[in-house]
Amino acid sequence: MEKKALFIANTGFALFNYRLQLMKFLSNQGWSVVAIANDEADYVNKFSNIGIRFININIDHKGKNPIADVALIWRLKSLYNQESPSLVHHFTIKPVIFGSLAAKWAKVPAIINSITGLGYVFNERGLLMRTSMMLYKFALSGRPRVIFQNNDDYQLFVSNALIKKTNAQVILGSGVNTKVFYPNTIKRSDANLQFLLVSRMLWSKGISEYISAAERVKKQYPETKFILAGGASGGGAKGNPDAIPEKWLNEVNARGIAKWIGRIPFEDVMILLDNSDVVVLPSYYPEGVPRSLIEAAAKGKPIITTNTPGCKEVVVDGVNGFFSSPKDVESLANCMLKFIREPELINKMGIESRKRAVDIFDEEKILEKTAGVYKKAGAL
Repeated sequence: MEKKALFIANTGFALFNYRLQLMKFLSNQGWSVVAIANDEADYVNKFSNIGIRFININIDHKGKNPIADVALIWRLKSLYNQESPSLVHHFTIKPVIFGSLAAKWAKVPAIINSITGLGYVFNERGLLMRTSMMLYKFALSGRPRVIFQNNDDYQLFVSNALIKKTNAQVILGSGVNTKVFYPNTIKRSDANLQFLLVSRMLWSKGISEYISAAERVKKQYPETKFILAGGASGGGAKGNPDAIPEKWLNEVNARGIAKWIGRIPFEDVMILLDNSDVVVLPSYYPEGVPRSLIEAAAKGKPIITTNTPGCKEVVVDGVNGFFSSPKDVESLANCMLKFIREPELINKMGIESRKRAVDIFDEEKILEKTAGVYKKAGAL
């Protein structure tokens, strides 16, 4: 009998861009593989072109309506009963919590969850965090196995008895293909350093601090370049309160401190990395392991980030980059100035970044470890 695996996430984008190699891995072993998520950009056809079936399901990842969440559980349970999978693998908060409950009630043999970061809920703490912890504990009890992308999240869940230690494992990030992401530094015509931040435009990614630090640096070294790449998604009370308004980003451009170029295609991100000297992410957001930093490391770039969960897994302070203090503009600016005043650090630390990417974050090694979790669950 053919084995079937279902992969569930909030968005088709997340599955297509970050989980495709894992899905192909099972497909190449003769599994029937199905992707399940919101179809926000014609992912039915994108997956179909590579032989993977896609099921569109509405998952409101920002919604806090308990009736809608209960309805999601029953929709997933019905889907699991209909598909009869041997394995389900959930990603992101709502699929992990409500998908695990649905999978247990549908008696799916192997239930795998990836905690890809705890999000703003755990950043703010309070009632919402306590409620989330209670839901996690209920959903992850029993058979579900959990992959954590960093050690801090693992320790939090184990120390608060949200999961049995025997059912938990740390696998750093989702991996990158280091044969595709490789150093290809382009020698620019000018000698001015270019700093790059690639991220969703969220306050908690340290965007405001990045701009303020850039302003300080440019007072001493006015020709230094600062680039921001990533999409804006509104902001304010009606949307994500952490989202940066596009008006603010346009004002940054108008002031000439940095250049915000918005969301750009993958190929352009690669070129932008090649053209930049140092990658920066001063996040104070509870990350899994930021993919932008893994990609930067694979490209052989030195990194400035913070000693926060997820970010600190990519950088060894003083070896392949520097830690700045979270929300500390002066600390961030000082890290930038080190590279301007000692440009030889760029190549030296870039070499160390590349080594770290190949040794720890190469997708073949991540796939091998994930397959090990599937084996423990009895699926392989």
